Amino acid sequence: MDLQAFILCGNGRALTPFTHTRGETGLVKALLPVANRHMIEYVLDWCEQGGFGEIGIVASTEDLEEIQEALRSYMEIRKRQYELLAQHGGTGVHGIAPCQPIPIRFVAARHDTTGAILQQELLPRIKGDFVLLPCDFVTEVPPQIFIDQFRNRDPDNLAMAVKYRNNLDSIDKKQLDVSYTVYSENNDSVKQPVLLDSYSKEDVDKSKYLQLRSHLLWRYPNPSVSKKLLDASIYFCSYELTELLAPLGLTTARSETESDNDDEPIISIHKRQSIQPIRFRVKNRLVKDPINCDKSLYKLFRDLARRSWQHSSSRETIGVFILPSLGSFIRSNVLSAYMEANRYMLRVKSTLFAAQAQPSLGNAIGGDSVVGANSTILERTSIKLSVLGKNCQIGKRCRIVGSVILDNVQIEDECVLENVIVGNFAKVGKKCKLTNSYIEGSYIVNPKTIVKGETLTHIYLEESDESAGSLETSEEEETTDYSEGYDDDEFEDDGLFER
Repeated sequence: MDLQAFILCGNGRALTPFTHTRGETGLVKALLPVANRHMIEYVLDWCEQGGFGEIGIVASTEDLEEIQEALRSYMEIRKRQYELLAQHGGTGVHGIAPCQPIPIRFVAARHDTTGAILQQELLPRIKGDFVLLPCDFVTEVPPQIFIDQFRNRDPDNLAMAVKYRNNLDSIDKKQLDVSYTVYSENNDSVKQPVLLDSYSKEDVDKSKYLQLRSHLLWRYPNPSVSKKLLDASIYFCSYELTELLAPLGLTTARSETESDNDDEPIISIHKRQSIQPIRFRVKNRLVKDPINCDKSLYKLFRDLARRSWQHSSSRETIGVFILPSLGSFIRSNVLSAYMEANRYMLRVKSTLFAAQAQPSLGNAIGGDSVVGANSTILERTSIKLSVLGKNCQIGKRCRIVGSVILDNVQIEDECVLENVIVGNFAKVGKKCKLTNSYIEGSYIVNPKTIVKGETLTHIYLEESDESAGSLETSEEEETTDYSEGYDDDEFEDDGLFER
């Protein structure tokens, strides 16, 4: 089964101030470095292990150009690796010699929400079963685990949502997007667990209690509610889902009023496609319910899960797969998780990577650290469990522990950095002590600065032209009204002040 994989690259609003959502000092979210590799490259490697039929990278037009340019060297190295495997008779993922690498397509997204992107831009490209992936996860769980779970799903399951538990205490719980997930484990039957509903923490806190729908309890008497399950934003979808999400008039779905004896042919928007889903599965008779796709994928699949119990007649379900706690899974969607993803990859690569810079005598660079090319480290400097980007300059007698230093950063003498992320082209003055802090790119930290648990960013003062124009217009109107209200010709001097 050749799945199509679509990697959705968001704007990274939760990773501010290191993304493009603020000013011009940030990077595209998919290109943020994790152990000096682009974040999206780990997802591409994961897709290579799964042997997907096609990989699509979906991003906005502005971000897509930067991503395509940054991945040029990755694509070249990947091509050479397949050529070497073909020359030496190497085997691929399934024990067969790969002829060529998996094709990677770049899709420009013109809509703002991921649900609208799926409906309006990805549906015409889908040829069979597919999977939607984020660009920010790092995991040691192989994709075959996900694929086998998806293959063994129930016949009435349209998709499989992936959830995971946060097993890392170093990630700040306040930054995580916590929600209440309602699902049925189906312990009294042979069916797989299904997703029923989800509620945001803000809504529950506002109402001060969690109330489940009566329809849900009638259909699923023993649901489970968990606050510890996090959304992995990974959705394995069947080809039938495209018929349900297709706009009205361009779908193969059947309505409740259709008869089984209707002889009218049903025209599919994907009839011309050659790749089809698994043959031995019985095709569901979908009921075309109105679904608003102009929202995030999380809310879209929540609405699809509610279809299984909202109506009087039965509907298709959305399965849920909870990752086992034995395997590590980290989503770099918040700053604390991004920091932990770097540390995780440093531990994994500690035996494979060595410092690429040429340190002077007396330096202590741990084996669990990565130093980028053309970086300079002066004497008596200690670096442990940290990442240094390219073209960095580290002064004398500095101590850097558990930090992420991006490219072209200058750190002067006798500085102490612990659990700090420093953006591109930033400068840290002498004798600074930074702890649990974030420094925006191009920011200059004055000497002898002591900061703990703060975010140092630039101040942006923006004034739109419309507001300035409206202010000028209002002033002109006030002046005009004043001059019109008092006319000199209407008043004559009566000589009162002369007397």
